[in-house]
Amino acid sequence: MDRDDFIYAAGYYPLMHDKEDWDRDLKLMKESGINMIRTAELFNTWDRIEPEKDKFNFEFLDEFFDLCLKYDIKILLGTGTASPPYWLHELYPDVNILNNHGEQYPNNVSYTWACIDNPGYISEVERYLTVLIDRYKDHEALYAYQIHNEVSFPFMPLKEGDIDIYCYCNHTKKNFRKWIENKYETLDNLNYAYRWGATNTCHTSWEQVEPPRTKPTSWSSVTRWLDFRLFWMDNFVKFISWQNDIIKKYDTKHLTTTNIFFLKSQDPLGVLTALDQFEMAKVVDMIGYDLYPGSGNKLEKKPEFSSMFLDMAKSTSKPLGKNYWLLETESGPINGWVLGPSRNVKGFDLIRNVFEAVGHDAKLTLYQGWREWDFQPLHWGAIVDLDGGITERTVAAKKIGTVLNEYGKSFVKANNNKGEIGILISKENAIVLNGMGQEDFLIKALRGAYTTFWEKGYNVEFVNEDLVKDGYVNKYPVLYMPFMSVVDDELAKGLDKYVYQGGTLIATARCGMLGQYGWYNHKIPCFGLSDVFGVEATEVEAGSNPNVSYDMKTYTGYWHKEVLQINDKNVGILARFNDDKPAVTINNYGKGQAVYFATHPDVAYLEEKSYLLWDIIDDILLTKGLSPKISVDYTNRSVKEIDVHYLGNEKEEYLIITNYVNKKHSGFFINGEKYVRISMKTNRQYYKAIDIMTEETIDIQKDEDCILLEIKIIKDQVKIIRLT
Repeated sequence: MDRDDFIYAAGYYPLMHDKEDWDRDLKLMKESGINMIRTAELFNTWDRIEPEKDKFNFEFLDEFFDLCLKYDIKILLGTGTASPPYWLHELYPDVNILNNHGEQYPNNVSYTWACIDNPGYISEVERYLTVLIDRYKDHEALYAYQIHNEVSFPFMPLKEGDIDIYCYCNHTKKNFRKWIENKYETLDNLNYAYRWGATNTCHTSWEQVEPPRTKPTSWSSVTRWLDFRLFWMDNFVKFISWQNDIIKKYDTKHLTTTNIFFLKSQDPLGVLTALDQFEMAKVVDMIGYDLYPGSGNKLEKKPEFSSMFLDMAKSTSKPLGKNYWLLETESGPINGWVLGPSRNVKGFDLIRNVFEAVGHDAKLTLYQGWREWDFQPLHWGAIVDLDGGITERTVAAKKIGTVLNEYGKSFVKANNNKGEIGILISKENAIVLNGMGQEDFLIKALRGAYTTFWEKGYNVEFVNEDLVKDGYVNKYPVLYMPFMSVVDDELAKGLDKYVYQGGTLIATARCGMLGQYGWYNHKIPCFGLSDVFGVEATEVEAGSNPNVSYDMKTYTGYWHKEVLQINDKNVGILARFNDDKPAVTINNYGKGQAVYFATHPDVAYLEEKSYLLWDIIDDILLTKGLSPKISVDYTNRSVKEIDVHYLGNEKEEYLIITNYVNKKHSGFFINGEKYVRISMKTNRQYYKAIDIMTEETIDIQKDEDCILLEIKIIKDQVKIIRLT
């Protein structure tokens, strides 16, 4: 397998199956187009390879490596550090992570139970990794290393209720104190930042610093909570970077990756699990993500979910000039134990999920896993049945493999079109709102903003504070800030520069209410942003859905209604509340524009289907000459049922068309089909459009700088149109 091949992979764990099945299973995988297997990252890993200290059992893995070589299937080898052996706990009794109630996470429950701050764990990891790398670095079947597995804290609580907060062991406390001392430098600075009127600890030594055991909702300090979660985000990034350095010390030929996630229902923005995806992407060769749209049947509840997740994933690797991998996706019926599954994942789900990822620029997709195992009847999904026999999903997987085998090199060389809309997300904003118990509102604002642009056909990417400060965001004509309540002075200056140089910035109510330390800023919008927007919010009402009048139509806002003071005579009032006070303003600033909503139109769109944001965006962006590269039109539209993605390179272009038709929308297809009209801006001359899934030829019409296609969409079918 070459580096420019698309990687079509599956998880497989030899010790979970009879040895006589290995050859048959690999043969079927090879016939289905699978060219890489992930193993030993979580199952059949360190705990099985070294069940006793210094007594290794590599024989099964050696044999499996050789068998994969026989079938010319590469291996993604896990470092296994998420599942250390039990003797680690016996040798270092304090190695288990400790929650905020003083309880150790048990060994025999889930992975990631050992604290990465424990010196004994770190020492044993380095020793084990050195042995593992030395054994397999020269094996021809090895393709890459996966570091750890979903590095984070467990998202399963030990008791009913919220997920637990970690870690409070003495080793973590010691490292946290070092981090705090490095950040604040002096105790005077620390005491200034940590002053808290209800219970004010005046630290007289660094040893008195304790991580907070409660959130600000318990009247704990906002600043302490912010620091502790930032510390853990840094800590996990350093841990993965440290493993990467060990691997590169002994093996510079093979790639490294790690798998993480976004939008987990228990912790959507990674605050409690301590994930900083943008920083994590920097410390491995390829960042990987785990996406399970069938878990909880998200596709029925949140049609934008997969697209939003994959755009977030792509957005962490793209600024680094890297690709990303989809390191886990479901392979069959998923979750629910005996009362499950959450979704009866079928072959058409696999086809849609894989090509949705391809359409979002992923260069690897991996089924977790190829076969299920008898001893964990959760519904984990599988391409084959429990005996390894062929299912309708196997047929679908082979169909996918056939397409990827023929066109995979083209997909690897092709990319999405340039991002038109940037959505700003901030770990500080997420941490503070999580601590205040208001993260759910932020998630709704993010979803509402993304869904609006996604349904209109714009190519959306996500950016963080650093990408604003270093000027990367200048590439986006529009930057949107959903519920950005935490803004510091440096970020405000970066946003000022973005608008002054020609960008369009859109913000919503409570913009920059909080700043450094999570404290109040003294005006909203904060710092120089009040000049950028030309307004200041002097009062606010909360808890209602205010009526907004725009272009002689009435819309619904959401939750906040700010009273805006106009500070610049050039500020235009686009929309008004029903009391005639400004609801939406626009200000020309430098070469750009700044639009301010005194309410939350993104949440209003998601919750109330209010089109205020939708219609104002139309007017603002079209006057700037900004419209989507691809427009899709069809009848009987409810939400965005048809999703079209562009992939292109210098030689050819593709349109990947997936459909997400909610079961409730039973009248969408007529006799199982729907005609869709697609318009794509292009300066190229095309003569032929072929659906590579069916070999069907599609007529191309030309209209000035666009091509027009009318395509028949079949229920539960993916179409991949190759333009030549």
